Amino acid sequence: MPQPRIEDILTDAALLAGWAKVRENQGAAGIDGETIAKFERRLLSNITTLRNEVQYDTYRPLPLLRVEIPKKWGGKRPLSIPAVRDRVLQSAVAIALTPLFEAEFEEVSFAYRRGRSVDQAAARVEALRDQGYRWVVDADIRQFFDEVDHDLLMADVEKLVTDETILRLIRLWLKAHVQDGKKRFQLKKGVPQGSPISPMLANLYLDHLDEALIDKNKKLVRYADDFLVLCKSRRAADDALKLTEDVLHALRLEINEQKTCVVDFNQGFRFLGVQFIRSLVFKPEHPKQPFDVGTPTVATKKITKHPQSIPAPATTIAAAFAEADIQPEDFPSEPVTIDPLQTPGHRLDPRLRTLYLLRHGQLLGKESERLVIRRNGQVQQEIPAIKVDQIMVFGNAQITTQAMQFCLLERIPIYLLSASGRFYGVIDSFDTDPVLLQKAQFETSGDETFCQNLSRSILHGKITNSRTLIRRLLRRRNAPALRHADIALKRIVNQLNAAETLDQLRGFEGNAARIYFGAIEQIIDPVWKFSGRNRQPPRDPVNALLSYGYTLLYYNIYSFTRARGLNPHVGYLHPLRMGHPALVSDLIEEFRALVVDPIVWNLVLNERLSPDDFTLPASATDGCRMNDIARTRFIREMEKKLNTAVIHPISGLKLDYRRCIEHQVNQLAAVIRGSQTDYIPMTSR
Repeated sequence: MPQPRIEDILTDAALLAGWAKVRENQGAAGIDGETIAKFERRLLSNITTLRNEVQYDTYRPLPLLRVEIPKKWGGKRPLSIPAVRDRVLQSAVAIALTPLFEAEFEEVSFAYRRGRSVDQAAARVEALRDQGYRWVVDADIRQFFDEVDHDLLMADVEKLVTDETILRLIRLWLKAHVQDGKKRFQLKKGVPQGSPISPMLANLYLDHLDEALIDKNKKLVRYADDFLVLCKSRRAADDALKLTEDVLHALRLEINEQKTCVVDFNQGFRFLGVQFIRSLVFKPEHPKQPFDVGTPTVATKKITKHPQSIPAPATTIAAAFAEADIQPEDFPSEPVTIDPLQTPGHRLDPRLRTLYLLRHGQLLGKESERLVIRRNGQVQQEIPAIKVDQIMVFGNAQITTQAMQFCLLERIPIYLLSASGRFYGVIDSFDTDPVLLQKAQFETSGDETFCQNLSRSILHGKITNSRTLIRRLLRRRNAPALRHADIALKRIVNQLNAAETLDQLRGFEGNAARIYFGAIEQIIDPVWKFSGRNRQPPRDPVNALLSYGYTLLYYNIYSFTRARGLNPHVGYLHPLRMGHPALVSDLIEEFRALVVDPIVWNLVLNERLSPDDFTLPASATDGCRMNDIARTRFIREMEKKLNTAVIHPISGLKLDYRRCIEHQVNQLAAVIRGSQTDYIPMTSR
């Protein structure tokens, strides 16, 4: 069986699987007060932070929150609740380790294992009774979860797990601090009830007991620390009890003498809440009083000799649906998403859900858990804060101090731009910097060979995608300029490997851009006054659209670099200069022809916009401006494009473009850290 590696656990898929498990189980907030809903609001950032902390050995679990909950059969049980972030990481580790541990476990163990249940344990007891095993050691371990010896447990874990980082994480979780009221202490032994990884560790520890009894041909039925040993005579039962005590002593555990006895079926006994007496079995039914600290009133019903249990819902959510009598067909077949501009629904939950403030006089405020847009004192729109990942403020729209403070606390960046899309600045909390990753980023940015290799890959992606777009246009337009550009761009791609300096690579990039836009110029109606690429400010409607689209794309990429912990100002292809996020300029290159250019060419060539939707500059210092209709239509098209699902050519996964950008940012971080040799650009066919 393949060994789990920490690299596999820290992938998006594995961490999100851990998150899904935590969300399904629900549960209370930990010591930090962060609820499951609050963690989900910044899910991408929180997952990234967890990954960074583990990779750079800065992860430390928060103290466990000690609470008491009523037991099903009366009394109270102490739980030690980890913070949601720690539960997510523990769940991801548990999912990865489960196949390895399951291969070690015995058939007589029924607790905390997929496909096993109390009903199955009770059915095994009945089957053994019918085979003549009428005497029973009804055993209980004294304070089992609090007494597990860490050294013995880790010796067992180390026989199965070889990855040092995974082992270090398990040790951290075992030796966590516990906050019990005003008292705080560190665990010296035991596995904390309430931690997602504890059930698996508990089963591994008691696997010694299972094996010892099975080796002596004893009939064991174990559910966590509650177990029965069934025998055919009283003497055999006494021997089994002595063997059990010896094995537990070796595990530094003790039998709970007050709850352990040798009985037969004529006397009767209770196991896992089921009453066995002679050939009868009684199963209690409890009223729904989950927080009643008293002993619940118990009604009983007779179970047939071979009970057929009604299958329970597979998940917590399924159980809730069943209780409410909601059926799957009551839901739409496609997920429905709502964003501020009411763009069409997407097949994937959107990454970086963006709130745009486009109109002069708009005011964004916060009321309770909602962001509210007002204009002239009238509420225009209310958006649940959980649905917003970034905010773009254009022109003279404003934001209240309360809304700004909320965004800073929730790490929602606010981008401030002019009405035409010129960037002024960003309001960002900057509180998730992984220093070691940025240290590696600064070091590699000073390595000329590293910069050349990375820049070569980035330009290969940019020029290849530009050429692909030219070839797509050729399918509908038999334009000589497009054919010549296709050949010329192919030649430049082949020449990239021969470049010996960054300046040579930048020269190839500039030449490719002139060829690309020169060819496009030949197929655009002269009424658009497009004569090649110009900017700062854009002088014609086509360049106004391109600049506007690149700005929107630019700050989507900026958000992903910040979420990943990279410094957006330290680049490789583009030189470091004051106020310029050079790394974002690097990463945007391969996505220009994938995301923005197809939108612009579609709107212009298919006359979905008109030059009349723009105001041409009145002087050399003015830029071309689009009207509100054009701006709104363009943003709708941009959001639609970013949320379009495509097959990512590297991972083979079906991802929307924002997730593709995220994938490329994560890949770049891996190259910077040295865990991946080459950066592979995203290219289309």
